[in-house]
Amino acid sequence: MSCRGFRVEDSLRLRVTSLFLSIDGEVTAGGQGTPAFFIRLAGCNLRCWQACGGCDTPYSFGPGEEMSVSELLRRVADSGCPRVTLTGGEPLLQRGPALAALLDGLAAGNIAVSVETNGTLPPDFAGREHVASLVYDYKCPSSGCEAAMLPFDAMYAALGPSDYIKFIIADEADYACARDKVLLARRLAHEGPRLAFSSFLPVRPGGLTPQALVVRLLADRLFEVQYNLQIHKFIWPDAETDI
Repeated sequence: MSCRGFRVEDSLRLRVTSLFLSIDGEVTAGGQGTPAFFIRLAGCNLRCWQACGGCDTPYSFGPGEEMSVSELLRRVADSGCPRVTLTGGEPLLQRGPALAALLDGLAAGNIAVSVETNGTLPPDFAGREHVASLVYDYKCPSSGCEAAMLPFDAMYAALGPSDYIKFIIADEADYACARDKVLLARRLAHEGPRLAFSSFLPVRPGGLTPQALVVRLLADRLFEVQYNLQIHKFIWPDAETDI
């Protein structure tokens, strides 16, 4: 099949949880709030925040539905949107020929791609050159998954100025963890990725509210940090699945 000038074998397939047109609710090089076509791949190697309700997309843990790369490219083309956000689950669990072919096909169609990933897998996958922005989550202590993260200095060194490392912060221990990583980044001789602090929502009892988090980062003069609020949770507060 041919899609926007790029030929893809139908045998190349990815496991997909959902496809939908929405806006980027979080940080990305394309800009928060920018319309994007989402490809949510199935499967995840983490089970975060089990002590506080669990992941907000547990439906992505399952096997999903197998879809050919050609069909995915057709769906993107039909949406008319010039941007794709590839997310999960954990999308890099499916790195290989099919993911590379998808990224190649999107590049051939002049589609800007952002990839959201959970911080456990290095960004050395085939097709990375076609990704405009990698958004790495660094899981802080409240997630229960900090031990699974790539070493921060290695993560920072592997990413560039159009990429992000995003810290999801629920409480004081998370804030201390994230602040220490920002101070470490200042000492690394590398023009690394942008850094973002994101509030864990809904706020846990005794946790840091968005207001308190912003006050803390300003008081500590973390001026290189961008504050991230998950705007999709305010637009669709009762949504349990994708829009």
